[in-house]
Amino acid sequence: MGRPGRVPARRPDHRRHARPARSRDALAGGAVRSHRPALRMARRDALRSKGRTALVLCMIGLPVTVIVALAVLLKTSAWSPREELPYEIGAADARLTDAGRVPVQQRPDDDEFSTSQASGGGNDRPWTTAEITRQVTAKYGPGARVLPWSKSGLISLKTTRGYLRAELTGLDVRDPMARGLFKITKGRAPAAPGEIALSPSFGGHGFPIGALAQVDRDGTKKRVVGYVKEPRQPGAAVALTLPGAFPGRQEPLLQWLIDAGKPVTWADVTEFNKSGITVLSRAVVLDPPPPPPADSPLGGEQATRGAEPAVAAMIAAMIVLEVVLLAGPAFAVGMRRQRRQLALVAAAGGEARHLRAVVLASGLVLGGAAALGGAVLGLLGAAAAKPAVEAWRETLLGPFDVPWSLVALTMALGAGSGLLAAYAPARQAGRMDVVAALAGRRDGGRARRGWPIAGAVVIAGGAVVCLVGVRSLREFGAAIGAAAIILGCVMAAPWVVGAAGRLARGLPLPLRLAVRDGSRNRGRAAPAVAAIMAAVAGITALAIGAASDFQQQRQEYQAQLPMGTTLVRPPADRVDAVGRAVQRELPGVPVLPVRALPGENSICEGDDPAKCPSVSFSARPPGDHTQTIILGSVVGGAREARLVLGRDDPAVAAALAAGKIVLFGTRPLAQGTTTATISVWDDEREEPRAIRKVPGLPAVGFAEDPHVQALVPPSLAGRVGLPVRTEAFGVDRADHRVTKAEQSRLEEALRGFTEDDGSVYVERGFTGSFNETLLFLAAAAAVLTLGGALIATGLSSADARPDLATLAAVGARPRTRRLLMMGQAGFIAALGCWLGIAAGLVPGIAAARPLTDEPSDAPGGAHGPIVVFPWPLLLVIGIAVPLVAATAAGLFTRSRLPMSQRVA
Repeated sequence: MGRPGRVPARRPDHRRHARPARSRDALAGGAVRSHRPALRMARRDALRSKGRTALVLCMIGLPVTVIVALAVLLKTSAWSPREELPYEIGAADARLTDAGRVPVQQRPDDDEFSTSQASGGGNDRPWTTAEITRQVTAKYGPGARVLPWSKSGLISLKTTRGYLRAELTGLDVRDPMARGLFKITKGRAPAAPGEIALSPSFGGHGFPIGALAQVDRDGTKKRVVGYVKEPRQPGAAVALTLPGAFPGRQEPLLQWLIDAGKPVTWADVTEFNKSGITVLSRAVVLDPPPPPPADSPLGGEQATRGAEPAVAAMIAAMIVLEVVLLAGPAFAVGMRRQRRQLALVAAAGGEARHLRAVVLASGLVLGGAAALGGAVLGLLGAAAAKPAVEAWRETLLGPFDVPWSLVALTMALGAGSGLLAAYAPARQAGRMDVVAALAGRRDGGRARRGWPIAGAVVIAGGAVVCLVGVRSLREFGAAIGAAAIILGCVMAAPWVVGAAGRLARGLPLPLRLAVRDGSRNRGRAAPAVAAIMAAVAGITALAIGAASDFQQQRQEYQAQLPMGTTLVRPPADRVDAVGRAVQRELPGVPVLPVRALPGENSICEGDDPAKCPSVSFSARPPGDHTQTIILGSVVGGAREARLVLGRDDPAVAAALAAGKIVLFGTRPLAQGTTTATISVWDDEREEPRAIRKVPGLPAVGFAEDPHVQALVPPSLAGRVGLPVRTEAFGVDRADHRVTKAEQSRLEEALRGFTEDDGSVYVERGFTGSFNETLLFLAAAAAVLTLGGALIATGLSSADARPDLATLAAVGARPRTRRLLMMGQAGFIAALGCWLGIAAGLVPGIAAARPLTDEPSDAPGGAHGPIVVFPWPLLLVIGIAVPLVAATAAGLFTRSRLPMSQRVA
């Protein structure tokens, strides 16, 4: 019996009392409350494991930082129409531009315009300032003002040596409407037609303030009154005058700034367009009209941007892959450090989804914190880099502009990468053996049996796509095959790591322990190896393609002169003056006047080519050999022969001394004679017309091709019947090799006689360099490899504390820990680099073939595909980078082994 006065407790009757229905909001609130403990545990674990947290933050945050900084700099460097207004129209209400007196349609920002096909050619007479003023005052009243602005192209400023060039602009910058267009750095702005302001760089070339500057070649002189800069291009060569300072000069671009006293609307712009005048209006830019339809002449701009999202998606996918491969092991290590805590949650009634939520919450917390911190660092880095970029490019960037949508997308990408990296460890946590976790036993890493086979199949398929698909898809086939090969290697990476552990028997003890530790903990080592492999494979493929393309350029280069020889080509009417200038710039250097008979590449002094005969000599070229002639038939002897050949040739000198013509690029002449053909060019003919021939000239033939048709002794030049004239001045490489500084001085001096900058040619051979590309690729490989290896080593150090405690207990020396960490870093780096090099060979070969199998104009015809392996780069990646990774791991590892209680 029960005790008196006590009522027995009644068990609840669930059949009579049903659970009340919960609303959707209550369910949502319960879901949020159920995730709060997981988020709290993730935050506390992140604060407790500061080293691992820092690694994850760096792995996720650094890509976010780089992307945000680049996006901000690109957005800042791209000027918007609103930002360009102060530098395009100053303080004016609008800028008018002469478009040819035909009706036009323009964009609101005046960036592009089109004319109607039915408008005809229009009137070629340009608009005048008086006509523009009448139109503006008729539309906006007598108070409206017009300021002319002309851009006249390049002018030449005479120096003591020759001429320098500058961009001539006519504008009265003293007018308030022109405020901001140019900046006077010293002196004052031009106030009279006889005054000019120049860029500050001209001050060191004999143009101080107050000096008279001779402009162009007609003797016009202007007084230098100041130095001026264009704000957006401080390093540009500028010459500023008042409009109309050069009355007889053609104005390629005529513009006018107007002060209308009221906004210039889009209706006003379209009305000006009917007269053939385009308008950049402040009011229209600030409040633009609707965009033109897609079928209009100005509406098809968006069609060319279809590839940009695809490229951005590919880059984002590669970044996410790298982050997941590198950050995934960190979350796996964190999950193993939390195994006991997670086991207690499971023992207290937690389900598998609760355990997964705890690990995923860690990815969300760390990914979100890394994304936020990376975005802040990216913004600060872009702000700090903006002045440096402006100084390096000598170009003013736009106002600091942040693409907030792209920044938000990048932050979401970083946070999502954290979640993806934590997904696999979260699934492992859901399948965790609770009893083993509470007992302190660790699960051994097990690789899926089917993955190595599937990876091998994918690798083989990628190789086939690279080698076969490249014929139809060209570079895209190589890219698709490379992606398949990398994916297959990622799938097979755990098996490769395990196989390497079975081959570690003969290695020294620290290295053997490192290799076997990586093999036993494949979940930590394999992703790092795969990440390094993917990066190195891409770099290897790019390096092979770039090296092959560079070798093609080197092979196809054709030297025009012997190495080190200089040739100066004067205008036909200033030969003597150019010769004196060359002697003045190269004092004491023997300068050889090169006299020649007129050939097909000679300059015709008259306008009628029929009055410019040229000479050619009959000879059969060997095979299909094609000569590139820089000089026709040079008249001279042994000295001229040494100049064009680059050496003394006794056979050539003997033939010239015997009065024989030396023909190059031919087989030996059987008859010992040649025929000179004098021809002229007619406009309606595709081939020259022969007017007479001179047969029976003694000659010898040589197969060598010095890019000269023939050497003619002076005794035979008279028989041809054409005048011999000086076509060039040569500097023999045996006498002097012209430096780059001397070449610049010669070009400046030659501008006093001709507008052609290419009048001075110095044969320096193929001057292209592949070193910068190699250094960039090697630096990228080193950064990615070192980052992956050191991150994996740091995680291994945090995860292997029980093993290190066991080493200390059995009497291991203090340096064993350092050697063990060095071995782990070297093993991961070497395995990833070697796999990456092997994975990148086939895509690199496949990419090099379509790049280099184009027909060539080099002697001998097409050379076929060229494949070059950049062995120095591959050796650096395969040997030096792992050694550097091992050394860095040893420097940052403490030698003292931890003494802690080992869990049984």
